[in-house]
Amino acid sequence: MCLSVFSRKFLLAFAAALLVGMSTYSQASNNALADFLLRLKQLQSLESTFVQTTRDTSGRILQQMSGSLTVAKPGKMRWQTNTPFEQLVVSDGKLIWIYDMDLEQVTIRDMDQRVQETPALLLSGSAVDVEKSFVVEQEVAGSETIFQLVPKDPSQLFESLEFHYQGKSLKRMMIFDAAGQVTEIIFSDASINSSVDPAAFIFDVPEGVDVIDGRHGI
Repeated sequence: MCLSVFSRKFLLAFAAALLVGMSTYSQASNNALADFLLRLKQLQSLESTFVQTTRDTSGRILQQMSGSLTVAKPGKMRWQTNTPFEQLVVSDGKLIWIYDMDLEQVTIRDMDQRVQETPALLLSGSAVDVEKSFVVEQEVAGSETIFQLVPKDPSQLFESLEFHYQGKSLKRMMIFDAAGQVTEIIFSDASINSSVDPAAFIFDVPEGVDVIDGRHGI
């Protein structure tokens, strides 16, 4: 089964990475940014399974899929979804490969062009990427600490992101788009700062697939 155009867009805007106002608001924003950056600094690697659900403005489920995520610093990621929506996104810190099994197609892109459009990459990125690209706010709701990231660049594929933590553990991410649709990714069976196989971030283009090379200077 082929992924819809929406699903392909938000699998990237999900397989990355916010300040004006009164002085008290600015201080709160600075504290939120500092807290979020500290959490990212302490995270060296993450391996987890996930369930991703996209809902429309009325809450109706448009699509649901499962998969696995591996991230490691600096800038390395492997995001893979299971059948029937198979797709693989791999970053080695410099390039990103997007392999759509149904289309038998691989797209190659420079990573620096995709960080803001691939929220999961923010987990393996640098503080500079976050501070340069987003305004960060923070709130506490029950047992969760929520960080909301709003892109400074209005042309991004999403209006805002949310990272939901319980204690120090990332439990879910939320992506909000301009049409009012919401994509939620719930993480489970997470392993934090454990040894990660470097082979997870190596991608060899399968024989016989189409290659779209979107790298600069190519």
